Amino acid sequence: MLEDELRDMFAARVDTPPVADDPAGRVIMRGRVTRRRRAVSSLVAVAAALVLVTAGAATLGAGWLPGRPSAGPAAGFDVDSLAEVTVGPAQPPTPGRDTGIGLDLRSGDQLWTSDGRRLRLDGVGEVTRIYRVPGGWVYAGARQVRFLRPDGTTVALSGEDDRWTLSTDGNRLAFQLDTTLYVARVGPTGLALTDHVEVPAGSWPVAFAGERVVLSDSNRGYGYLDLAAPDRRPTPNPDVLAVYGTHGDGLAGLVRQERGSRLCLASLATSGGKPRPVRSGGCGLGLRAENSGGGLTPDGRWLAARRGAEVVLVDVDGVLDGRNAVLSCPAAGAVPPVWIDDRTVATGDGEQVVRCRTDGTRETVPLPDGVTEDWQLVPRLTAAPDGR
Repeated sequence: MLEDELRDMFAARVDTPPVADDPAGRVIMRGRVTRRRRAVSSLVAVAAALVLVTAGAATLGAGWLPGRPSAGPAAGFDVDSLAEVTVGPAQPPTPGRDTGIGLDLRSGDQLWTSDGRRLRLDGVGEVTRIYRVPGGWVYAGARQVRFLRPDGTTVALSGEDDRWTLSTDGNRLAFQLDTTLYVARVGPTGLALTDHVEVPAGSWPVAFAGERVVLSDSNRGYGYLDLAAPDRRPTPNPDVLAVYGTHGDGLAGLVRQERGSRLCLASLATSGGKPRPVRSGGCGLGLRAENSGGGLTPDGRWLAARRGAEVVLVDVDGVLDGRNAVLSCPAAGAVPPVWIDDRTVATGDGEQVVRCRTDGTRETVPLPDGVTEDWQLVPRLTAAPDGR
């Protein structure tokens, strides 16, 4: 029977000792070892791949992994600086090619630095204002002011209102919430409040003048707060229609001609909380009360203002002394003028930057490729010669 034959064969194999030289057994054993080695190698390769994928995801950030937001760095809150801190890239952006403009510029929601880097201007919606300050940039939209560091990270400075101004050296910020005006030191770590004072409803800060903060008060003109005085109440002057900045011991501004309708350049004294014109001139220059950029040079000598298809450069003391101390810088675009230094102003003319000097010379610099139509030059508020 088949069953008896199988039973006899198994019994014989059990009783017979193993052959000393078993080629088949050796082949089978080597095959098993090879399979085990291949399995171990495959596991090592998979582990290494997982490490690389994890490291790549950590490097690329939230924009790499599917299903996660690509535009939202982690946010925290810096208690010491009373400001929201946004954690961004650990390494600064790679420097690019120098643009040759001499100033940074804003293109849409990006900052294009003069050395060719591009940084995002996030967290404020449509960007309306931006300034280069020591240690970075201050920029804002309608209801948010932020500080941008050179490494691309940002910190919130004020998130309640768009009524704010910076000092000419970029180190102080005056901002208003409801009817309280705050003054603070500003830097890469946020704000350090130094003062606050109640101000009339409908007012907002427009400039610093030493320890004074100039306020615009709707239709009641301009006044100022002396932060060092015990009685800190502004007294608006309705005849002052614009304030350009510090000029000598006072201010330079635009006033309504006495017993006339023309607007005149004026030197304003600052005492008693009320700016008062002490000298005026240039009533036929066609200067307007609307803010057109430019303003005064850092030393307060020259005024730049857009006038139609040109930017006029006005020697303030020369005009106030009755001289025709005005230069024309033809520039048909609508880009607000910005001073590069005490003698050079930059503006826009179509698809190029126009630079004019107070010695009457003019030159053009092409825009970098890819700049949007709504570009603007970034004013530099710093006393350092290298702009840092």
